[in-house]
Amino acid sequence: MKKITLLVALLVSLSACQKDFLDLKPLSQPNADNFYKTANDFGNAVNGAYDALQSASQYGGDYNTVIETRSDNVLDNDPSSGAGLRYNIDRFIEPTTNSVLRDTWGSLYTGINRCNLILDKIDAVTMDATLKSRYKGEAQFIRALSYFNLVRLWGKVPLVLKAGSTPDARSYVRNEVADIYTAIEKDLTDASAGLPATYTGADIGRATSGAAKGLLGKVYVTEKKYDLAVSTLKDVVNGTTFRLLPNVADVFSVANKNNAEILFAVKFKKGGLQGEGHGSWYGTSIGDNIEPSLRAAFLPADKRLPLTVQVPVPTSINAVPRKFYDELSGTNDVGNDFPVLRFADVLLLYAEALNEVAYQVDGEAFKTLNLVRTRAGVPSYTGAQLTTKEAFRTAVINERRLELALENDRWFDLVRTGTAVDAIKVTGITMPAYRTLYPVPQSEIDTYNNKTTFGQNQGY
Repeated sequence: MKKITLLVALLVSLSACQKDFLDLKPLSQPNADNFYKTANDFGNAVNGAYDALQSASQYGGDYNTVIETRSDNVLDNDPSSGAGLRYNIDRFIEPTTNSVLRDTWGSLYTGINRCNLILDKIDAVTMDATLKSRYKGEAQFIRALSYFNLVRLWGKVPLVLKAGSTPDARSYVRNEVADIYTAIEKDLTDASAGLPATYTGADIGRATSGAAKGLLGKVYVTEKKYDLAVSTLKDVVNGTTFRLLPNVADVFSVANKNNAEILFAVKFKKGGLQGEGHGSWYGTSIGDNIEPSLRAAFLPADKRLPLTVQVPVPTSINAVPRKFYDELSGTNDVGNDFPVLRFADVLLLYAEALNEVAYQVDGEAFKTLNLVRTRAGVPSYTGAQLTTKEAFRTAVINERRLELALENDRWFDLVRTGTAVDAIKVTGITMPAYRTLYPVPQSEIDTYNNKTTFGQNQGY
């Protein structure tokens, strides 16, 4: 791929199967100006935007390295595999030329460009108003999620909100973090107003208004806008659409997809469909790759602990954590959905935000946090145990580690709370403080060749 196309990827339109909106088949690459004419065209284009999230460079696989293995939850014990690309990320020694990071950056901008094309062209096409609103909301949600991951991984990145050409791309700069978050907030606010609360039939699994509100609340917590987080997350917490499942293991069962705890998941389907399955997540054939400090953090009776245990996969040399166990298909792929946002996450974010606004002994924040702990079969916290705002903050961040283990949240939690260096030290690895952000791919630095507007992150 030419360097410039990492930022401005040409549209690869994908058509939808009648049975499943994520059963996508590639079309030829039609000229964008000629393609967007009908509601069906936009339906195909929206499916293509979802498809970007499935990429092996995003939720299909590499996020598990770029986000979770980077944290204190997972170890990469194989420096010989893949020329050490993933091992180097785990050990904080990745160079600016690391191709995993380059491909993740490129995949994110491919998805963003697909969303931009939809949003640029849809208002000019006559179609059902409700459907148009939904398509716009879906594109806004996916674009916001993509930028949320970009800004947390790299800090300042190009903020591209219109579909561009190669000449346009040459003028891009690394925009300020605050400007990127402003765009994310707007997209999610608009999406929450334009998306439906639920879907039926083959459309189940698409982004909903509740997913947009939940993600917006997570954005606000990341920005430390706790008042806004409380008001936004409260709508989801007090709503009737989502709830905790009684048994935490059921949340991840491949036989129980789209359950009531899932606000949004990236959907996969095994069995040979093009790009619809994925390899086993956190699979290992050379011993346990779960960091010992993670399992040591659980109480013995915690129902979430068994989900971190590696179990053998039949017909494979690999073992995978029970949380993401699935048997291989005849084409050697699996079909777990990746839970991007679920109700337990929302409850913990809500408890955290309530505490930051005002610590209250045994108040609503305690009750919310304890809903998650009770489901896990561990004792509730009381005000006698967590006597200060600081103590509660530490408890909820620790709870997030246990509840959301292997779900690509821990690294971001460590970075936003300023605790990454100390947490990584527990694993025996020394992490330079500047590596809370990744290096901008060297291919991008070389393309723009401008230290003022497109410089490298500090320390690299």
